[in-house]
Amino acid sequence: MNNANPLLHYEQLIDYARVRIEHLQPAIEQIIADNHSAIDAIIVQQRKLPTWDDLVLAVDALDARLNNTLYSIAPLLLRGGDWQQAASKCWDLAQAYFLQKLQNAELLDLYQRLADSPYGLNLDWQSKTALQRILKSYRLAGAHLAVDQREKLQVLEQQINDGQSTFYDNLTRSSDNWSVHIVDEQRLRGVPLHNRNAMAAAAQAQALDGWLILLEEAAYLAVIEHAHNRDLREQVYRAYQRRGASPAPDFDNGQVFQALANARQEKAQLLGFDNFIRFNLQRREGVSAEQVRAFLADLTRQIQPGLQQEHQQLQDFARQQGLPQVEPWDVAYLRKQLRNTPLSLSEDEVRACFSLDTVVKALVDFARQLFGVVLTEDHSISTWDPDVRAFEVVQDHALLGYLYIDAIGRDGKQADSAWTYYAWNRHIDAEGRYHKAAAALFTSIVPAQGDAAPLLSHLDLRKVFHEFGHCLHHLLVRTSNYHLSDVQNLGPGGVEIAGKLLERWCWSAEYLASISSHNLTGEPLSVQALQTYLGQLQAQEQPKLAVELAKSLFDLDLHGKPDDGRSVLQRVADSFDRAGAWPLADFERPLHAFDHLTAGYEAGYFGYLWADVYAFDLFSRFEQEGLLNQATGRELQEALFAPGAAQSVQVGIEEFLKRPSSAAPFLRWYDLTPS
Repeated sequence: MNNANPLLHYEQLIDYARVRIEHLQPAIEQIIADNHSAIDAIIVQQRKLPTWDDLVLAVDALDARLNNTLYSIAPLLLRGGDWQQAASKCWDLAQAYFLQKLQNAELLDLYQRLADSPYGLNLDWQSKTALQRILKSYRLAGAHLAVDQREKLQVLEQQINDGQSTFYDNLTRSSDNWSVHIVDEQRLRGVPLHNRNAMAAAAQAQALDGWLILLEEAAYLAVIEHAHNRDLREQVYRAYQRRGASPAPDFDNGQVFQALANARQEKAQLLGFDNFIRFNLQRREGVSAEQVRAFLADLTRQIQPGLQQEHQQLQDFARQQGLPQVEPWDVAYLRKQLRNTPLSLSEDEVRACFSLDTVVKALVDFARQLFGVVLTEDHSISTWDPDVRAFEVVQDHALLGYLYIDAIGRDGKQADSAWTYYAWNRHIDAEGRYHKAAAALFTSIVPAQGDAAPLLSHLDLRKVFHEFGHCLHHLLVRTSNYHLSDVQNLGPGGVEIAGKLLERWCWSAEYLASISSHNLTGEPLSVQALQTYLGQLQAQEQPKLAVELAKSLFDLDLHGKPDDGRSVLQRVADSFDRAGAWPLADFERPLHAFDHLTAGYEAGYFGYLWADVYAFDLFSRFEQEGLLNQATGRELQEALFAPGAAQSVQVGIEEFLKRPSSAAPFLRWYDLTPS
C-alpha cells in the first residue's frame, strides 16, 4: 500500500484524484514511524560532534516531510463526514509527534552543544538565528524539564486540546440548532436583495418555502443593519449574541474559556513564567507584556471621545425616529440609517462590480504590478475540490512555488470564514536542493445561483485581500532555512501585518474603481461614487474598532490573572466598558464565540490591532509614491517579506519607511485623538 499511497510523495504536488480516505492515517503513521527511527539514528550519530547538516538540516527535513503531507491533507477536512474524521485524526497524531519531538532532551542537548561549539559560533548570522529559534522552541515545549514535569506538561496539553475541541462543539451546536423561517417577505423589508436570495436558497435546501435565516455572519449583519422590522432584528440579535452560551456548564463556552485559561496558566508556570502572556510573548521579538498593555491603554484613551460623541448622536437620531430607548438590536441599524444618503451606492450595486473572476484577476495583476510576481493558473495541478484554482508563482523567471485559491463556500466550510495554510516552507536541504513554497487561500464567498458568477461584498474583498497578503508574505520569503521561512514564527502581530496591509487597498476608491467591472455590462464604478460609499463605511469603523479593542483587553485580562476570582462574564463586561463599546445587555454573551482564543491567538489577539497600526503607516508610502509602484513594492518585499523570521518586523518596517514607525496615519483614519 505504501508505494501506492499518493500522500507519501511529499516533494511532489498531491494528486488529489488518487487520494482515498484509507490513505490518510496510514501515510501520517508511516511518516511518524520513519521520523522516530531517523531521530534515534541522528542522536546516535551526532553524540560526538553535532553538525549543522547532519543535525539541524536532517531534523528539518523530517519536519518538512511531515508538515508538507499534513497540510496536503488538511483541506480534506472540508469534505466533512469520514474525511473530516480521518483528517482530524491525522492532525492529532502529527501534533502529538511534534510535541514529543520538542520535548526530547537529547535533541535539545545536541542543539545546545552545536550552538556552543566553535563550529556553531562561526555559523553565518541566519544560521545562528535559526539555531536560537530552534533552541527556544524546545525550551518552550519543556525539553529541559524533569521527566515527571514533561509528563505533567503533556497532560496539560491534552486538556487544552480537549477544551478547544469542546469550544467548537458548543459553538457548532448552538449555531446549527437555530434558524428563523420567514414566509412573509415584508418582514425582510430593507434587507439587500443578495442576502434575501441567499436566505431563499437556504430555505430551498431544506425543502421550505420562503426564506431561512441561519446563524451566520452574513445573514446576521444583513438583518441587524438593514431590516426595518425591529422584532426580527431583536430575534436574530439575541440568538447571535448567545452563540456558544448555555445554562448547562458543560455546553457553555464561558466555562470552557476559564478552564483553558487555568490550564494555560499552569503550563506557563511549569515552564517558569509568571503567566501565559509572558510565555506567549516569547514567540515575539522585542515586545513585552508592559508594552502591549501600554499600547492598548493608549488606544483606549484615544478612542473614548469619538465613541462618546457617536453614542450621543445615535441617541438623538433614535428620538428623531420615534425610538425613546435604543436597544442593542437597534444600534447597527441606526448607524446605517444615520450615514445613508440618497446618492450612496447600495451593497448590491457594489457587489455587482466585483465578481470572483474579476477579483482573482485583480489579485494576479496586483502581484505582477507591485512585486513583479507572475501568477499563472495551471489547470493540470490536481486540487481537493473542483472550485479550487491553482497557480504557479514566478518572480524574475524563478519558480517560487504554488498558490491555491479556495474561495467559494460549500458544505463543510464554516460560513463567513477566511484563513491561510502555509503549506510548504521554502528551504534548501543538506544536499543543496531547493524546496519550493506553497500557500493556500481560503474564504467562504456565497456561491452564485445557476450560471451566475459569485459576487463579493466589500467585507468579502477585505477578507480575500487579507488572506492574499498572508500568501504573498509566505511566497516572497527568500531565506534558505526551513525555520526562518516560516512566517508564523513572527508571532500573531508580525504575521498579521501583510494581511492588514493589503486590506488598505480595499479602502482606496481609486484602486477599487480601477478593478471594478459590472458582471453584466462591464462598466466600472466611478471614483466619486466609491468615495461616498467608502466614507459611509469608514464612519462606522470606529465602533468596530472598540469591539476589537474589547476583545484584546479581555484576552489579556483572562490570560494575565485567570485565577483572581472574577468570572468570564465579569471580564467581558469590564473589557467592553473600558473600550467604550456600546453597553452590553444582561443577556449578551458576545465573546462566547470568540474562536481566535482557541486557534493560536490566545494572549495574542492584540496582534491584529498592533499590525493595523503598522499597516496604515506602511501604506502611507504607497499613497505618496503610487498604489501600484513596483519600485516601492520591491522595497517592501526586501525589507519586510524576504527576511521571513530572520529579523524582527520592527526592523523591516523602519527599513522600509526610512524612519521610525508612527501611529499617526492610523489615528487620522479612525478620527482618534493622539495621546
